[in-house]
Amino acid sequence: MVFSNVTKKQAFIMHLATSAFIFFVISYLIIFHWFPDFYFYLDGGDHGMITIFCVDVILGPGLTLLIFKPGKKSLKFDMTVILLLQLSALYWGVSSVYQARPGGAVFYWGTLTCISQDDVGNMNMGAIAAGPSGAQRLSFLQRPDTLYDFYRFQNEAYEKGSASIYYYGEKIVPLDRSVEKRLENYRLNLSKLAEENAVLARTVESYVDGHKADMEYINLMPLSCRYGAAIAVYDTRELKITDFFETKEIKLRADALDEPLPSE
Repeated sequence: MVFSNVTKKQAFIMHLATSAFIFFVISYLIIFHWFPDFYFYLDGGDHGMITIFCVDVILGPGLTLLIFKPGKKSLKFDMTVILLLQLSALYWGVSSVYQARPGGAVFYWGTLTCISQDDVGNMNMGAIAAGPSGAQRLSFLQRPDTLYDFYRFQNEAYEKGSASIYYYGEKIVPLDRSVEKRLENYRLNLSKLAEENAVLARTVESYVDGHKADMEYINLMPLSCRYGAAIAVYDTRELKITDFFETKEIKLRADALDEPLPSE
């Protein structure tokens, strides 16, 4: 018999080691490919790892420790059921995490918003992923330049039961040098931030004080994702988010310095 000379402890350790190896492989994919950088903390990557850990490292080895008994007549059948159950749960967990992976983050009207892979719509993800932000997949949706066009822009998306960043996916472009200058029209108002979240405002102010020499290259902007929000530190030299300050929620947008919009 396959298990004739295997003790419960040995079976548990072998199952645990195999499950741990699988967990580390999937963790690598989650951290570096599916939920890279700030997405891991703000858009559900950590939740995904907990899910995989439970269905892989806890479920399978835990059942082995509970069920395995050397010499038991039905041991081969029991272990087969355990492995099938674990593989089914693992397939469900990996599929769920993979499908929930972020598609990118879109800058529009003073804020960066994370979007899921299912919501990318008509966005040119190939161009965005190949852009200067790389795995961060930062993109940009141009706000109309007149008040009339802006309201029409907003209302058209609203009438279709959608937000602008989803409805106008074909207008979204990589956040690169060609559009990066538009970000200069937005500045985070630290006084407003202090009214909304005094602790976060002090953290951001401390960062600004410690990086005065670099502030001409840095833009602070609100970042909103599924499982958290943050103030993102966007470096115009690298065209990437180089740091962020997490918070549970933030309703603030960066002030548009070119407002009010002309009426026509």
